[in-house]
Amino acid sequence: MPKVLYIGFGIFPLMQGGAIIYQESLAERIREMGWETVCFFGMPVSDYTFKNKPYLGVRYVNGIKFIEFYNSPNKVGYYINPEQQCLDAYIDSLTKRVLDEERPDIVHIHELQMHTASTIEVIRKNRIPVLKTIHNYFDICPQRDLLFQAKEICLDYREGERCVECLKSLPIKKEAPFIKKILWHCMPRRLYEDLSIFYGKIKPLHGKGAPDIRQTYYAYQYAKRRKFFVEMLNRLDILHCSSHRSAELLTRYGVLKDKIRVIPISVKNIEKIHPKPLRDTRLPVVFGYMGGEHLSKGYEILIDAFLRLNQAKAKLIIWGMPKSERLAPSPAIEFRWRYQHNDINEVLKEIDIGVVPSVWEEVFGIIGIEFLAARIPVIGSNIGGIPEWLKDKENGFLVYPADTEELVQKMQLFIENPELIAQMQENIKPQKTLNEHAVEIINFYKEIISRRKTTEG
Repeated sequence: MPKVLYIGFGIFPLMQGGAIIYQESLAERIREMGWETVCFFGMPVSDYTFKNKPYLGVRYVNGIKFIEFYNSPNKVGYYINPEQQCLDAYIDSLTKRVLDEERPDIVHIHELQMHTASTIEVIRKNRIPVLKTIHNYFDICPQRDLLFQAKEICLDYREGERCVECLKSLPIKKEAPFIKKILWHCMPRRLYEDLSIFYGKIKPLHGKGAPDIRQTYYAYQYAKRRKFFVEMLNRLDILHCSSHRSAELLTRYGVLKDKIRVIPISVKNIEKIHPKPLRDTRLPVVFGYMGGEHLSKGYEILIDAFLRLNQAKAKLIIWGMPKSERLAPSPAIEFRWRYQHNDINEVLKEIDIGVVPSVWEEVFGIIGIEFLAARIPVIGSNIGGIPEWLKDKENGFLVYPADTEELVQKMQLFIENPELIAQMQENIKPQKTLNEHAVEIINFYKEIISRRKTTEG
């Protein structure tokens, strides 16, 4: 039985979002298809045993072995030494230990946050085939989303000068409270999930925030970081992008085009989602947002646009916002906290129109294909990978990013013409299943394993 080692960081419910769901979905499905799967993941929950150095722990989640990497000096956040993100001898020694003990046939990297870029070279020195899936732009942007000060697209970093200016303006990441760290280590995962979601409805399950101890680094260090990461990406056997736009951005910064393969992704939720029946013309029209509380997802723009609509004819449900943190500016807006993956149909059942108002270059936008799988038309930003699954005037509308006026106009169209919802529902095609995607990924694995054997033979 061939073995694949996945490298990433964070698992649900410690981390949320499409990338987290995708990593977990793929590992489970590849195992079901006959491969042994092991995950080597950096953990964003700090250790409660007061150990100083990074160390490894082991946990089994849904039958998959997770080698958990704690106390990484490369924490999730913005104020990390950019040169240390390139290379750290102790982290690399832990990576080599994992490779020596697990002896995988192939390594599939999802995220290098909390690890190092030199992880790729450690794998190569062990003569193991390696590919990486792009989920964000961490490899070329220390802020991760190619957004300057979380507000505008950044395509010219001025040899690192804009990185310095951008990062010093961003907020300090919040640390989990001590009790949450203990619960994560001691509780079965499902019980932890239930507690997190229940507690989140009453009070946010996170801390008061880390002290403001920002370290300023220099432009040349960020320029060096980008150059080193790109060099490492060019040593991969395959770099998997889920959209042509993300491939275009990476090649702009020096990633070799012949390394890149573009394959749209899927997640296990797609197979669970039931397509909704054609909607009638009743009012109010219910708009839904499920992108979480990152400003790059554009939820503030959505709220602003919704408030300009007739509140008697429309409703907005925003998932991922604890009620205790936000006061709805209108009775027609509901903020809701997290939901279990198994509840996805109940969540989508209430929504008539999905909204994906991102202002960053979305690598793909998994929530969009979840809306479409439920036969829900989408209004989405014409940016990143979104236009590759959202076809304007066919299964929804594309709008210019951060253009509140255009978003209002498109939302108003559905309110004034509710029959348009059913018309677009009929145009929505079935989405790629996780099984279909997993076969594509396995073909990548077989290709580079075979190529490596031929080269070494």
